[in-house]
Amino acid sequence: MKETIMSFIYRFMEARSRNVKHLCMVVLVLILFSGGCGAINLGKWRGIERADPDEAFYLVNDVFLTASSAFSPREIFDHNLSESVHLYFTPKDEKPTYVVESVWQDPNGQEFRTIRTTYDKAREQKKGIEREKKSTPRVHTMPTKELYAHKPGQWKVSLYLDKQLVRRLTFLVK
Repeated sequence: MKETIMSFIYRFMEARSRNVKHLCMVVLVLILFSGGCGAINLGKWRGIERADPDEAFYLVNDVFLTASSAFSPREIFDHNLSESVHLYFTPKDEKPTYVVESVWQDPNGQEFRTIRTTYDKAREQKKGIEREKKSTPRVHTMPTKELYAHKPGQWKVSLYLDKQLVRRLTFLVK
């Protein structure tokens, strides 16, 4: 098949007419482009994440779940392989003081645990912690074995900044 297409292209390339050469190049580009697009799978494009209408996703630069010591986003956590589920988030335009809550819900929709943290710039500076200029990444962590022991299945975690829902994420604990 490739030889037939290539011989077809070469015959047209040998033609003396400029229009035919240009047409041949356009056909070649279209063949390569359409074949390449089918072969390349871009996966989930991070720039096009959809949020529910009640979520204020614009309050964070980034939010995702990951396993212990890994910064790649994840949606499935095996309690035998992953020690923890980490909820990483980076608030946009950090205020000097703000409260963050992560509400963890089991597969039945019941609240399992709430992690509430107050981030205070003055207290952080007294402890020697410097905030990054743009925004400081934050993390809330839950042990995977605890989640599995309570109930394996599809869990949810909701992230709130100053009592405003920012993002709701689902993940599987198996």
